[in-house]
Amino acid sequence: MPNRLDFVPERSVARLDLSAAQSGIFTPGIETIDIQDVQVQRFNALAQSLNAEMPSLSADQLAGVARRVLRTAAMGGDSPFIRSRLRRAAEMRAMRADTAWRLSEDFQRRIGNLLDYVDDPLGLIPDKTPVIGLLDDALLVDIAMDVLRDELDGYAEFRRYLEAEAIARHVPVVDLGISRDEWQIAREDELRLEKQLRQVRGSVYASSAAERIFRVC
Repeated sequence: MPNRLDFVPERSVARLDLSAAQSGIFTPGIETIDIQDVQVQRFNALAQSLNAEMPSLSADQLAGVARRVLRTAAMGGDSPFIRSRLRRAAEMRAMRADTAWRLSEDFQRRIGNLLDYVDDPLGLIPDKTPVIGLLDDALLVDIAMDVLRDELDGYAEFRRYLEAEAIARHVPVVDLGISRDEWQIAREDELRLEKQLRQVRGSVYASSAAERIFRVC
């Protein structure tokens, strides 16, 4: 399955009609989902606050995506797309709560607004809806990922560093007291050392090669 779900308006209809005739798969408990314009507007406003380049989506497009998720999840009973994006939401939650990481105020606000939506069981699609109940949450996480991916990758690297340090020092991670700034300094020092070692190895190799070529007997 691709990393993203593409929005294909021409495959959608004017309302969230998720019947078997439309989706190509019968899912118990799903025929139609009624949503209000205000709910679509709320979804789009949050999406654009997370990623200013995200265009507004219509109910038609959202219905099309929902049916594609139903078809993809037909064999397994759930959606890999939704599952993977909710894992990302958990990573965002942990990153935001970690005072050692010190997120910018802008990212704190964006992630906080996103998590408020994820925690609301009555969003665009009610959470209790079979298979696609968390689709709107997953879509918003996916939209936010374009902006937050580098931050999340950096945080994951930070956590790996802490775990390695905790093992090396024989102490729990919580007792390390290492901040994001301290990690970045240590990381830069490590990168400089690696660069110096590469330069030394390169000069030694060049010198050895020259000796082999120009050795005077």
